[in-house]
Amino acid sequence: SLSDEDLKNLGVKLMPGYEDPFHKRPMKRGEIGCFLSHYLIWNEVSRKGYDVAMVLEDDVRFEPFFNQKMHSLLKEVASLPFDWDLIYLGRKKLEEKNEEAVEGTTHLVWAGYSYWTLGYLLSARGADKLLEQDPLSNVLPVDEYLPILYDKHPADEWKDFYPKRDLVALSAEPLIIYPTRYLHEEGYISDTEDSAVISSTPNPEL
Repeated sequence: SLSDEDLKNLGVKLMPGYEDPFHKRPMKRGEIGCFLSHYLIWNEVSRKGYDVAMVLEDDVRFEPFFNQKMHSLLKEVASLPFDWDLIYLGRKKLEEKNEEAVEGTTHLVWAGYSYWTLGYLLSARGADKLLEQDPLSNVLPVDEYLPILYDKHPADEWKDFYPKRDLVALSAEPLIIYPTRYLHEEGYISDTEDSAVISSTPNPEL
């Protein structure tokens, strides 16, 4: 587990005033660890200049015929007439309204406010955008950070910490990755949910 010394050495600072919108609590250590895991992958994608990288968490369930669906999706992605940054393969939609289909495609929509980072495609350009915001200076859960950067997050007070919000984010539709188990389901285990809460003070340097 991450110690205070580990986090201090990494330069991790919590976003001032962050509170989980559903549970009304500060961040948990596991949420910081999850963010750092993705952050390290973004660095790798950026450093190696990958055109397309698939990022997967360790608790995913692939839809039947995943390979065929992924192949069809990648064909559409390759034909897009614009540069994309991130494409959700699995997520939790937080708004009921319909999302706009990406013109000329049958499997892609413009992503709205979403949770979960269990599976997504990332380009080197997208990784660069995620990193250039210096996110370790104002850490919040990674599934809040992504929609802030593609400017679909409802919390203006959080968005103000990240003034450049131009991440081009799409989503597979229908989704092709889901969690293995859901919260409160028998056998559900979460390194983030089961971890300790970190004290929240104005921009603490841990």
